[in-house]
Amino acid sequence: MLNEKEQQSPVDLGGDWNKFNGLVAGKSYFFKSKIRRALRDYWNFHYLLKHFDYKSAYNLFYTRTLVPTGEGSQRWFYHLGLQKYLMKYPDRVPVPRFFEMETTTICNKKCFICEHTHWTEGTQEIRHITLEEFKHVANQFPNVRWVNLTGEGSSFLNNDFIPMIKYLRNNFKTSVWLVDHLSDITHEKLKELQTLIHGIYISIDGATKGTYEFIKEGCDFDKVVNNIKYLLQLKRERNSPFPNIHFRYVIIKENVNEIPQFLDLINSMGKPWEWGGVAGVEFAGLLYFPTVDNHYVRNIPGDLAEELKKRKNGIFFRFDHVVEDMNPPIDCCLAWMEPYIMLPGYVIPCCGVLMSNNRQHLRDYSFGNVFEKDFKEIWKSDYYSKFRRMVVTPDAPVPRVCSECRGYQTKHRIEKYGIWDERAT
Repeated sequence: MLNEKEQQSPVDLGGDWNKFNGLVAGKSYFFKSKIRRALRDYWNFHYLLKHFDYKSAYNLFYTRTLVPTGEGSQRWFYHLGLQKYLMKYPDRVPVPRFFEMETTTICNKKCFICEHTHWTEGTQEIRHITLEEFKHVANQFPNVRWVNLTGEGSSFLNNDFIPMIKYLRNNFKTSVWLVDHLSDITHEKLKELQTLIHGIYISIDGATKGTYEFIKEGCDFDKVVNNIKYLLQLKRERNSPFPNIHFRYVIIKENVNEIPQFLDLINSMGKPWEWGGVAGVEFAGLLYFPTVDNHYVRNIPGDLAEELKKRKNGIFFRFDHVVEDMNPPIDCCLAWMEPYIMLPGYVIPCCGVLMSNNRQHLRDYSFGNVFEKDFKEIWKSDYYSKFRRMVVTPDAPVPRVCSECRGYQTKHRIEKYGIWDERAT
């Protein structure tokens, strides 16, 4: 918990996350880090080309340049002007060659910051996606370049999970990314996984066993740390940059004062380049819904900036959407290009609207179901097309499905222009 001094001396957030990150790490930190990480990323491509895996190399390059917001993306082409064009002509955006998908809604954990713990019985189908169902979806994206497998469940409880990854790799050579806590996977499966994926984001919300296991009830801190070390050992033994190992640390009142200690923990396990390519730590804000309000951080401890400046030579780190009011406006969003397939098959705009503990709302305002229509037909539907035009228009109502977005600011636009409700038109 925050002590009295920390509560009374918050960091001046500076109005947006770019300014705040500059305040925490120094203005030159991110420029220098981009250069270092780009040079380290060369190892990724060199490794794939050396092993004659040209299609995987191309798909990883596609991930770095054209995946708009997802895990592993660096959005290089968007920084070079593509974003302005797409915002001006959203109707010209082709059928995506990337998607995110939920592979299970079964979980044996009780993390109190996760909406899964707070679901009302009967509001969501609780089951695994089968391998055949997954193939049906993947085959609707014949030119797929990037897939992120994540969702509101514990993926490795699904025995079909690794076969799904193998199907993507064997049939499409796609760049596969995962988000997981690594508390349910064995060393045997880790050894198999290491050769299959380009990157993994490890959800780990504490630097000590007591804090971590209090937040992520049912997870084993010692097992997770051991699995991280083993995965790093496999990379060293095979002289492989894969998978790129990233960390996602959700900031709440109970763990905010452990942020420097968490960086010390990660830096004690490996050198910055050993994590692979553009790997780093993302300190993310809690995706707010009412039942987690008492854990939400509204101020950053005052001495945090000075502590983090001491750790700038370790693994790269940055802060994202820690306080909702500092999120960028929704008309800056690119995530609408990155479809998310929610179990069992509902297409929603992205993962940013997912963690709102309102699954029925998302089903009601989804664009369709991939087990009822082909994704290409769903993408070209009037509803999806109107949505793409609406979301990027600054003086238009906010689409209802985006009204509870956690990654972008919608409040001011809703107050001025209202909400566009497709179901009411």
